[in-house]
Amino acid sequence: MTVQELAQRLARWTASKTLSQMSVEDRLILLDCINSAVFNWFSTAPENLRMTTVSHLIRAKETISFTATNGGNDMTGASLQDYHLGAALEIAGEKNMNEIVSVSGTPKMLNQFRGSTGSVSASVHFDTIMLTDHSVNRLVSHPRVLDTGVTLYRDDDALRFVGPERRIRAFSGVVGTSVTSGSVQKFGDPTRYVLENTGVSQKDEARFMIRLDPIPDKEMTIIFDAVLDPPSHDLTDVDGSVAVAVPDQYVLPHVLPLALSDLVMTPIWGGTKEERDASLQRGISALAAINRTMQNNKGAPVNYVRTRPGY
Repeated sequence: MTVQELAQRLARWTASKTLSQMSVEDRLILLDCINSAVFNWFSTAPENLRMTTVSHLIRAKETISFTATNGGNDMTGASLQDYHLGAALEIAGEKNMNEIVSVSGTPKMLNQFRGSTGSVSASVHFDTIMLTDHSVNRLVSHPRVLDTGVTLYRDDDALRFVGPERRIRAFSGVVGTSVTSGSVQKFGDPTRYVLENTGVSQKDEARFMIRLDPIPDKEMTIIFDAVLDPPSHDLTDVDGSVAVAVPDQYVLPHVLPLALSDLVMTPIWGGTKEERDASLQRGISALAAINRTMQNNKGAPVNYVRTRPGY
């Protein structure tokens, strides 16, 4: 079922009666009810119904130029897209690898620029996968490089809190007696990964990401299985053919009553008090039905009759 079809069903219970007669403001209220119902369904449904395979394209290195100010974080004049977020930034003449943490308005980098004010050139290395861009709630499998078949391993001990510069403190001489600063930046095919956050320090959207190591030196595709967070539909979906982000068989028995129970609390509700009370009860019953009828195990029955060969 599409978002538009669901909205048309909800519109019957408003003063306008039809979706085509509703103002943009009233459509936004309907959309809020739909998104709330989808969120409640995702929160209640078994986790296996929220799993999917995510495919992410790691782009080849890019060269960009922008104006930077000594002591500043702005990348003035840089034209960046959402996929640049979290990428490692290697600025010519700078000792440390930086990180792109914002692309809205004037793009920003994580660490203050320490060079001379003026135009600079930089290489962008796409070594991260923004999990928030894919609405990922939790990884189910380790990421795998589709081009090589290599499954990456999670290496928190070596990579966590190290950041894009990948500069760690390495022991030299007798272990535990002397310590030197060492750089371990490597480029090539990734073999490991770590989970990191970014964005908050520059007052941008909080984001969760996978950082790959070694730093990819060419285009490649990374795939992994994950549990998804509930997606949000936007206003254009109400006028288009976008499907509701819930399997069709659950939209009418679950999502519709959940959306109706939210609609009764809005100023555009056009039903009677009795219909309001009934809709609220249907919403409560829908949540109970999700817990009661949807099974966690969707696998085939186990055959206990025969002994497998070799046993």
